[in-house]
Amino acid sequence: MRKIYNYLAVVLAAVVMTSCFDDPGRDVFFSGNEVEFNAGNLPNGLTTTQVRRNAEQTDQFDIQVNRVSTDASSAINITIGVDPASTAVQGVHVDFTGTTVTIPAGEFIATFPVTILTGNIDPSESPVLGLVMESATGADVSDNYGTLDVNINVICESNISTASDTWTATSDSRFGTFTATVTVTPVDGALGEYVVSDISAGLYAAFGFGTVQQAIYGDNCNALTFLRPGQREFNISAPRVEPLVGAFDPATNTMTVYWSDPNNNIDGTTVLVKD
Repeated sequence: MRKIYNYLAVVLAAVVMTSCFDDPGRDVFFSGNEVEFNAGNLPNGLTTTQVRRNAEQTDQFDIQVNRVSTDASSAINITIGVDPASTAVQGVHVDFTGTTVTIPAGEFIATFPVTILTGNIDPSESPVLGLVMESATGADVSDNYGTLDVNINVICESNISTASDTWTATSDSRFGTFTATVTVTPVDGALGEYVVSDISAGLYAAFGFGTVQQAIYGDNCNALTFLRPGQREFNISAPRVEPLVGAFDPATNTMTVYWSDPNNNIDGTTVLVKD
């Protein structure tokens, strides 16, 4: 009898739920005609990272705009301006005072370039270029995505080899000094990021654990910062005590980096020399 009651309850619930939904035969389309920045929905804006090679360097960065409409029969002209609150200074960080971009008839996207004065920007700076869709002919400007912050980062060209090389690593911590051969491998698709295969240089291996205790560092102007752990068995973390930032000496091909393992109360220093 309980099974029958359960069956009737399921049928009743299904009927009630079905009555809450629209007729599945009705098609619902977005009926507006708007333009927006493609990256306008990103909570922290759009970030571009340029590698600085000389003081005269300039780079172009393309910004995409979108048509949001079911009708693309007409062209749309969008006037792009600069937010006065931008920290990116015209003629210092960027060469951009505004532009007009056209989404052609039959098309749903278009791009326009922003010139970044990479050679003028110190890697310690983080200028932000605020872009505003001031007006559009043939469409409305999106209320939510009509503005965009472009975060500009500049890093120095890394002097660390871009090959997967072997290095002699020596670590020092409260457990003593350990030496091992490790690899330093560039992170695929990331500028100036490197994976050290065993940041402990054999410390954990000496106690019967694995030789893969990865740490990932970022190189910016020969300053090495712990970014995140990689594959590992222990809680390899950013350094807890000074110094926090390591260094790379291109003259001797020597890296000095810092790390910690809070679970085992380790504050480590590892020196790597390229073989």
